[in-house]
Amino acid sequence: MRCFLPILFVSYLASITFFAHVHVVNGVTIVHSHPFKKGAAHQHSTVELLLVHWLSHLTADGEAVVFALSLFIPFLLCLLLQLPQRSHYHCPYHGVVGLRAPPVVRFSIH
Repeated sequence: MRCFLPILFVSYLASITFFAHVHVVNGVTIVHSHPFKKGAAHQHSTVELLLVHWLSHLTADGEAVVFALSLFIPFLLCLLLQLPQRSHYHCPYHGVVGLRAPPVVRFSIH
């Protein structure tokens, strides 16, 4: 997640920054962005334009947005900024090789 989320954000930011373009359909101007070959005309079907519309617009109550962000942002920051856990090994008897449990990964949020 530490690498995936920043890469996803940078990819999204690059897409909306470098590939924005306009379509005029029945007198309605539609602005959206996606990678496409510059100079080559391309068109979208009605279904694709509706999908762009529904993916580009979010209608939400202000309280719902504040509530969701108040939960999501601290959780995301904890995951991204969490220090790796330090482990130490304890051998109860000097010179004796003991059996051990299988390796595990522990996630803890402080």
